[in-house]
Amino acid sequence: MDQVRSSAGDRPALGYILGPYLVPLTFLGIAGLMVLDPWPYASPIRPSDPVHAWAVDTAPVRKAALRPEAVIGAYRYRCSECHSLIPSPVETDRPLTQHLQIRLEHGINRRCFNCHHRTQRDAFVDDRGEPIPYDQPQILCSRCHGPVYRDWTHGVHGRTNGTWDAAAGPAQRLRCIECHDPHSPAFQPLPPAPPPHTLRMGEPRSTGGHPGGVRNPLVIYGSGRPPEPAAGAKESKAK
Repeated sequence: MDQVRSSAGDRPALGYILGPYLVPLTFLGIAGLMVLDPWPYASPIRPSDPVHAWAVDTAPVRKAALRPEAVIGAYRYRCSECHSLIPSPVETDRPLTQHLQIRLEHGINRRCFNCHHRTQRDAFVDDRGEPIPYDQPQILCSRCHGPVYRDWTHGVHGRTNGTWDAAAGPAQRLRCIECHDPHSPAFQPLPPAPPPHTLRMGEPRSTGGHPGGVRNPLVIYGSGRPPEPAAGAKESKAK
């Protein structure tokens, strides 16, 4: 007992008193820190950007019927039902008396018969005057828009619904008039969807060691510049 007495008298040493309670007090302190959480976790991944519904909507941009039909009043007619009774003029540059909802703004393409077959009104027309089925408008558009049609066939232009893996299910390629108005095909400006960001790519940030002073997370090499040739290669080239 003499070994645990303090020098001030007969009082026991502080360590001797708190010894049995040290472990419980330590756990209580840790539990209090966990409850109070004075150092909140900071995730390295920033919150996702809000994406508008139009950017992920899989419905066609236009509700275009791939059938030679027109709605007049409350009735639906095939094109040939009226045009078999009404003779077509030689040219179509006169003001329209029907289809007044059409706004023809398609560059220098100002004639109906550039696209519509003159006699077979349920079909489009190709460069040789042969009919093109009405449900194949991409063949018609390829007459003038060859590079765009090529991109469309490779899946670069337009939109594909379904899956990219053919083994997982079929994919549907939307045809031209399911996105573009054929008579006024230019799209109005669209706000871009937010870009993807992942922890693996990192965040673009200012740094002096990169071109333009901004780090591009997609550049594998730090500087973005091609590596310098080895010293031996420089000497042999000089010789």
